Amino acid sequence: MEPNALLILIPLAFALFFVPALWIAQGLRFTWVDRIGLVLLCFASGVVLNSLAFFCFDISNTNASNALSTQTTITEISIALALPLLLFSVNLKQALAEAGLATKSMIFALFSVVTMSSALATFFEGEIANLWQVAGLAVSAYTGGGPNMAAVNAAIDGDHATFVTMTSYDIMLSALFLLFILSFGRTVFSGLLKPHRTKEANTPFINANKKTEQDNNALEKTAADDAFTHMSNDTSQSYLQLTQSNALPSAVKAFFLACITVGLSALLSRFLPESTQSTGIIILITTLGVAASFVPAIQSLKVSFKLGMYLVLVFCFTMGSMTNISVLADLDWALFAYIGLMLTGALVMHALLCKAFNIDVDTFLVTISAAVMSVPFIPVIVASLRNPALLVPGFAAAIFGYAIGNYLGIAVALTMKAWL
Repeated sequence: MEPNALLILIPLAFALFFVPALWIAQGLRFTWVDRIGLVLLCFASGVVLNSLAFFCFDISNTNASNALSTQTTITEISIALALPLLLFSVNLKQALAEAGLATKSMIFALFSVVTMSSALATFFEGEIANLWQVAGLAVSAYTGGGPNMAAVNAAIDGDHATFVTMTSYDIMLSALFLLFILSFGRTVFSGLLKPHRTKEANTPFINANKKTEQDNNALEKTAADDAFTHMSNDTSQSYLQLTQSNALPSAVKAFFLACITVGLSALLSRFLPESTQSTGIIILITTLGVAASFVPAIQSLKVSFKLGMYLVLVFCFTMGSMTNISVLADLDWALFAYIGLMLTGALVMHALLCKAFNIDVDTFLVTISAAVMSVPFIPVIVASLRNPALLVPGFAAAIFGYAIGNYLGIAVALTMKAWL
């Protein structure tokens, strides 16, 4: 690599890792930072950084490619390490208390995506090239994720140019979708859907002042509260524990265990078919992280959750910095409209189904995000909602989407090919 490239990439990598720390420092000084939320601020500031670089600097294609490679690497590393760190201290029994509701909501999300993609394919007939492929790729992307879309494109022998264009639009529209969910999603849909209420016996958020008839029940509730206290505080102040000397040994142990989890998952994924390795490694990391949480010595490393959340902030800032607004310069408006309308229509249809079946607003937002954004973004959404009880159910819903995304994408593509 050329020395000039290093002069760009080294400060970039430094910024991607440490700008979230600057936001945390500002949050210690100004209350508005925590009111807006660190997740949203990191993502939005990344978008601003990318926009300034695009408009203010003449960056060569080589340097731009190197920068994108660095950004991609950091997103992969940060989220891969964040997943087990977030899961190590999870009390699985408590977290899965409402998994049934999340599963039902995820099924509605998948149904909404398939329905809207099929309906819009009929509407846009004659307007978009290779429309049957577009329909199938869209379903695979927004029920599973990018790996599913690549797998389905290979399965249906899809047009390469169509796939590349869809990938570009997917990045832009998914970023807008995420920004909406993080900022206004709960506010917009709270008027339609009921608020989230966890079951009293299983919730980590228990009214400590409520009198109980039996002392053992009170002790159980206190234990449940303690199991999730370290997750419920998402203020800038809560990150100070990472700077305390007495927490350093636990943080080092947790980070070392996360590295082992990721390394072992990467090793095991090599035994999977190449087309499923990207999906497989996420499932393996999640599975091993959950399994490790059953070990008392690991579950007691409460600082691991906050360390994982810091890596989530790094992931958010880096993803924002990869949101390239230049794709708006030469749009295929019909294709862009198809994807945008499909996302909007699926969001509204899913909300109406959740309303009909009495599903709360937080579960709705986590599961539609699990479908559209996939596993790595679940911690981002859960942190934004300040509802850690939905972390593991959200993972489960997203992994279900991964598992079924290929089947749905291929089925829709072949159906639309025959129909259109």
